[in-house]
Amino acid sequence: MIASVHFRISTIGCVMSLAAAPLLAPPSAATGPVVTPKVINGQSGHPWSGASVYFEAGEGDETSTCTGGLWKPQIIVTAAHCVMDTRQSPTIDPALVTVWPPGANIDSVGPADVQVTSILVDWSEDDGLETSDIAFLTLSAPIGSTPISRLASEQEVADVIRSEGMLTYIGYGLTVPRNDPSGASSSVPLWLTQPMDNEFEAIDIKTGNFTTLGDGISSTCAGDSGGPYLYEVSGEILLVGPLSGSSARPCWDQDVIQQNSGTTTAAHLSLANQALATVGLPPETSPAPRLELSRADRYLGTKVSKATITDQGLVSATVRTRLKKGSPIWVDVYSCDTSDCDASTSTFRKKYRVKKRGRLTFTAPATAGQYVSVWNKEADLLVVWQVLEQ
Repeated sequence: MIASVHFRISTIGCVMSLAAAPLLAPPSAATGPVVTPKVINGQSGHPWSGASVYFEAGEGDETSTCTGGLWKPQIIVTAAHCVMDTRQSPTIDPALVTVWPPGANIDSVGPADVQVTSILVDWSEDDGLETSDIAFLTLSAPIGSTPISRLASEQEVADVIRSEGMLTYIGYGLTVPRNDPSGASSSVPLWLTQPMDNEFEAIDIKTGNFTTLGDGISSTCAGDSGGPYLYEVSGEILLVGPLSGSSARPCWDQDVIQQNSGTTTAAHLSLANQALATVGLPPETSPAPRLELSRADRYLGTKVSKATITDQGLVSATVRTRLKKGSPIWVDVYSCDTSDCDASTSTFRKKYRVKKRGRLTFTAPATAGQYVSVWNKEADLLVVWQVLEQ
């Protein structure tokens, strides 16, 4: 595991695009001399090391090594480029993939007594932008327990991206730069922490990816591809997704900002559920989206004191109007039936009386896409919000 950046260099060749160079290790990197585990300030012995799995793919001189994340005892999440030569090529024969027990010292422990039974992948791009690099490997039997509690939802990943939160990476990659002739790698999983990089926030969230920022001192390198990025919240260990690639120092001899790219696992629930079904586990479901209110459109001097909505869809608002105390006023929640909303369907309508100083406080249920509006007795619109998904 060494340096990484993500100017985003293509996983095929060196064309500048939005995808980092893959971190697949050739046989020389996997069989180099044993050294004291050191990922340029990386560390061994993390309590989550059991989430990291070393595996080899191929045969003979064509064998390469990668890391995977043990999502379930029979499912490994890794990078698609670890099990495919190109985006257009078929996946490798599952019989040619050999996995080790999670968190194992591969110098002292042999491969796990299991077979890879299926490989499900999504490695795609859109107009040169890499949109996914993820694979699910299902196993013939469990290979051990995992510290991973669950997948981080897309919303949770988006929140961590926006806040530039810290992630922990654990993998079996090189402990020297790629151009080091020793090709030394670690026999045990090594870890480091990196902050999310929000430079590509909008596009990462839209495409189901994430970017972490290296420091030029400790970082991932060849053989780390597919390893898990994790973080903890409320005592749960959440899997964000596998490492896809990187560039820059210390892994690459490139004097640019260091970044690593990864694919958000929760953005691929269809593939994930196919893997779950293969090993006889129930499917994952997407959490309900978080809701927010748009900025209020106000009329006839109406002012908004507060307006909130819960994720369960309960709107609470206080507005001040120019109406006299006791005047009738209506709250209407509706959905548009046409694109220009010249026809609508109300799902909640209630009459209130204006309080002292023209104030109205109300609650109303609403769902994403609906409008929450307040009207006077002359059917004049006073204020309206739209319910949005975050």
